[in-house]
Amino acid sequence: MMEQKVINVLTVFPALNAELLGLLQSLDNAAWEQETCLKGRRVKDLVSHLIDTSLRRLAMDRDGYFTAPPEIHSHQDLVDFIQSQNNAWMQATQRLSPQILLSLLQSSGDELVDFLATLDPQGKALFPVNWAGESESENWFDIAREYTEKWHHQMQIREALGIEGRLYEKAFFQPIIDCFVRAIPVAYAAIPESAFTLNILISGDCGGHYVLQKSEQGIVFTLSAPDQTEGSLAELTASPETAVNTIRIDQKEFWRLVTNSKPKAHIDYEAEGDERITRQFLSVVAVMS
Repeated sequence: MMEQKVINVLTVFPALNAELLGLLQSLDNAAWEQETCLKGRRVKDLVSHLIDTSLRRLAMDRDGYFTAPPEIHSHQDLVDFIQSQNNAWMQATQRLSPQILLSLLQSSGDELVDFLATLDPQGKALFPVNWAGESESENWFDIAREYTEKWHHQMQIREALGIEGRLYEKAFFQPIIDCFVRAIPVAYAAIPESAFTLNILISGDCGGHYVLQKSEQGIVFTLSAPDQTEGSLAELTASPETAVNTIRIDQKEFWRLVTNSKPKAHIDYEAEGDERITRQFLSVVAVMS
């Protein structure tokens, strides 16, 4: 699997929250009702959801307050439970005005970042990052996952409004790519093919050349150094004993794919090699859905 390089988002997290607050404060009531890429969810619904994720995290992880646990027997049970909680909260907050939601968003966001900064980065997280295939995670990765949740919902809001903002700047976007690529090996562990190499070239200044090699011993997933990208790809292509499969995708399209922010049939990417292997790339997901 991929080397566990620590991703530190605490320095940029407050600025991410500030970007959303600045955007929302500029909106009229009609803009809050704008539909997003998520069916049936408006800008107002996603703002409400972001408040919920912060408050739930603070209640459980900071305050040690838990409601009765659900019966979870499978991954789908967990997804269904999370989605039911999301829907219940958004329904309950329909009566709240944008002004009230803004106040809750700011206070809950500030409290969450303050709390996350108190955690030992290498300590055990309260919950594992399931979409990365982990049964136990360290706090730094769970904090980074929390950041990706805030980033991708803000970007869904921005795309619905046609206001891109600064979120593609490297300081904001590099942690997103570094986190989301960790979902790739999970998708490929599920297919029956037991031995192959897949090159994944994510274009853009936050992307890179990733190599996934699957064998009877398991999956190895690595990032090639920038100055080795072209050479390593050429070497694999020239090797007669290695079946090479390649995916090329833009960094902006990659995050939309893994967060279900665009229909899979509309994802713009290029593939070469065994279609059964390259097509599996469309199943990579970095959210609980």
